[in-house]
Amino acid sequence: MTLRYALELSLLIPAVIFAVLPVADSVRVRHYALVPCAFVMAGVIMAGAFLASFGASHRIRVRYIAVPIAAALFILYMLAVDDGAGKKLFCFFNAIMLCMACPMYTMYINAPREMMNFSGVFTLSSGIISVTVSVILGAIFFRTMTVKFPFLMKEDSIRDIWRYMFVIPLAMSALIFWMTPNFPAVVMTGRVRPVGLALVVSLTGGIFMLCHVFWLIVSRMSERARLQQENDILSMEAKRYTELRAYMDETRALRHDFRQHISVMSELSRAGRIPELEAYISQMAEKAGRGYKSFCVNRAVDAIASHYDRIAGTAGAKISWRLDLPSTLPVKEPEYCAMLGNLVENALNAVKTLPQEKRNITAISSMLSRNMIGLSVSNEYSGAITFGADGLPVSGRKGHGTGLISVMNTVKHYAGSMSIGTEGNIFTADIILYL
Repeated sequence: MTLRYALELSLLIPAVIFAVLPVADSVRVRHYALVPCAFVMAGVIMAGAFLASFGASHRIRVRYIAVPIAAALFILYMLAVDDGAGKKLFCFFNAIMLCMACPMYTMYINAPREMMNFSGVFTLSSGIISVTVSVILGAIFFRTMTVKFPFLMKEDSIRDIWRYMFVIPLAMSALIFWMTPNFPAVVMTGRVRPVGLALVVSLTGGIFMLCHVFWLIVSRMSERARLQQENDILSMEAKRYTELRAYMDETRALRHDFRQHISVMSELSRAGRIPELEAYISQMAEKAGRGYKSFCVNRAVDAIASHYDRIAGTAGAKISWRLDLPSTLPVKEPEYCAMLGNLVENALNAVKTLPQEKRNITAISSMLSRNMIGLSVSNEYSGAITFGADGLPVSGRKGHGTGLISVMNTVKHYAGSMSIGTEGNIFTADIILYL
């Protein structure tokens, strides 16, 4: 009997696995601590099984033991995972939903053999079937939990949806609980068993298809956004190329007319018309000084820097650039350019309300080593800055802060580090990407 209860409680193990898989990159617990955690979990299950076996004569159902264990696991899960509360709730209740489906399947599959079991469905054979069903469901939803859910949780465009998404698996769990009969005799009444089995298979299939369709829609949206981002960079590069061609044409014309300029200056010098000579040289120097300014040898980064440098000039701000990067970046250029653009754009928004002499921004980026790239953007600011639990500035303005969330997601993608802070009246964002 103890083994029966242990098999029933062992469904908590796949529940923990299902909850952790989508957020594996955000778990604070070190990998070497997972083994002792597994032993502790096994000990808790066996202790619960002994307690249920001891209290069987007093009608202590296993669910009365499983609920407080699940509640304790919920608290530990919320503390151990470093991610948004909505995402954690969704993953936890999704795991509960899948594991609650296991006894429901078992009831409809094994009901004929359980007709003589008046105390409930979980005999030894049903326990084995239920654990087997959990393995099958885990295999079916494995790619969903390890690929699709992590992708969705990193997508910036739907980050607000996670505040409410957990309601879906929570409601589905309640529905599964309601659909699961307490006794096998109910299943064997009339056509309940075949109809119920068809319904539970359809329910699980519907959940799987819903997850897949949602992932497909968001992935298409993400692909379109990525293409738009690349097109924007290509447009900036094309404009930068036009500027370079204009500069080359102007330089060619200046070089072609240089002999005439020498003749004019010689005549003015021989005639002793020094003031006119100085004015003529000043005009030439001004014309020659309007040259092409290169910010970086990488064309994409040079284009994005030129774009924001023009915007800064229009806003009366000054950006000091130091972009010591190779012609080919070791990271995806659209991701890096988006990260640089977001940080500089936030800086421009911060300084536009300051007096013009304080509208100063510094953008520095270089290869720190063959496997590290650094980026730092700093600017002056006024007023007070409040930081949230995620370390990012909090703003009441709608849509404000989206850029920093996108930057943080890129940093996480490259397993990097991001430090945001203030000192005096200077706001600084320092980033290191590990390649």
